[in-house]
Amino acid sequence: MTEIPRDTSVAVPRFPVLAVLVPFALVFALCNYYRTVNAVLAPYLIQQLSLNAGQLGLLISVYFLVSALFQAPLGLLMDRYGPRRVQAVLIVVAGLGAIVFALGTSWPVLITGRAIMGIGAAGGLMTSIQAVTLWFPASRWPFFNGFVMSLGALGSLAATLPTQYLIDLFDWHHVLVAVAFIGFIGSVVLFGVVPEKRKAPKGETLGDQLRGMAAIYRDRLFWRFAPLYLSTTGSTMAFQSLWAGPWLHDVGALDAQAVASHLLMLSLLQIGSYFLVGFIATELGKRNVPLTRIVQCGSAIYIATLTPLLLPTGIGLWSVILGIGLLSNVNTLCYPILSQYFPAAMTGRATTALNSFFFVGAFLVQFAIGLVIDLVPATEPGHYPALAYQLAFAVMIALQLCGWAWCLITPKKLRVAASIAEPSA
Repeated sequence: MTEIPRDTSVAVPRFPVLAVLVPFALVFALCNYYRTVNAVLAPYLIQQLSLNAGQLGLLISVYFLVSALFQAPLGLLMDRYGPRRVQAVLIVVAGLGAIVFALGTSWPVLITGRAIMGIGAAGGLMTSIQAVTLWFPASRWPFFNGFVMSLGALGSLAATLPTQYLIDLFDWHHVLVAVAFIGFIGSVVLFGVVPEKRKAPKGETLGDQLRGMAAIYRDRLFWRFAPLYLSTTGSTMAFQSLWAGPWLHDVGALDAQAVASHLLMLSLLQIGSYFLVGFIATELGKRNVPLTRIVQCGSAIYIATLTPLLLPTGIGLWSVILGIGLLSNVNTLCYPILSQYFPAAMTGRATTALNSFFFVGAFLVQFAIGLVIDLVPATEPGHYPALAYQLAFAVMIALQLCGWAWCLITPKKLRVAASIAEPSA
């Protein structure tokens, strides 16, 4: 198991969880907020711009597209400049995008603001995971990754019922501007509280970094997990960040407050689940259960909980809420698998390479769901019959099953590499 070397020239904080992980996790929470707030904003955007499902899907999913495209340069920047500097700059960019989005009055301006937000929030999780690998031993990575994700999930929680209450009191434009300024404060905290850990290895040129990136994309172990990660986490984000709201309203027959309450419950479950997944992975690792096995079994159960999305009523909505809330993050264990497998100097590029599939999956699934829903005539502007959602989610679940089946296959040439990547957590 890889131990991260300690740089004795760096002042080690007395409480690294407070001085390192908490600031990163809270900034990651802002990134989560930007990603998931659209489920609450969707009715207001439809009313303001008279959007159909396809247009709404494109407006929201452009965030994921630009985030995916930015993952490769993000990995290079992280390995060269470190997570602290990179995230402190990016969260300011996200805030500027939020201000553009909030002040925009036309569809092109809103898309531009959304794209800038996507770039700025693209590194929230990745910089946090790199901070974990830099400051803590490999045996603790799943637990501390879960810690970061649990605090980060507070952003998704804030994007539900609390945001609905604030919109009722003020206006969604003002809410986004206020969140942007909170992000500016977060940048100052990262620079002022988090110590600098390590610079890029001496003598490593940009060409060396690019060759390392190419090696990651050629690696068989990487490609074993990438399709599963794309289909499951991408589908989860596409559903949670946008289509959960319309589905709960149109199929589940819930009003706006009830929709926001259910989304709030989903986020609360996710907060506890991140801790739970990290704890279970650590305990099973002590019993020599590999992370790969946990990912495969957890993903199968998760996909099964989504089958009520294929029903014509919302009778099984709690299966969906519980499944996404408790099990959707099991595939985040792919990050410690890759972090243990690749050299420490490449962890930024390795994790962002995988993360790019999350954003690609979220973009493709979110946009595709809108296109499929539009195939069925709307019952009224912005609202669709159950059949539209059944068709769209059938495609989504089929994609997940394909990714899961692919992950079960271990080619002969992969077995040696896989045995390296499957140490106890």
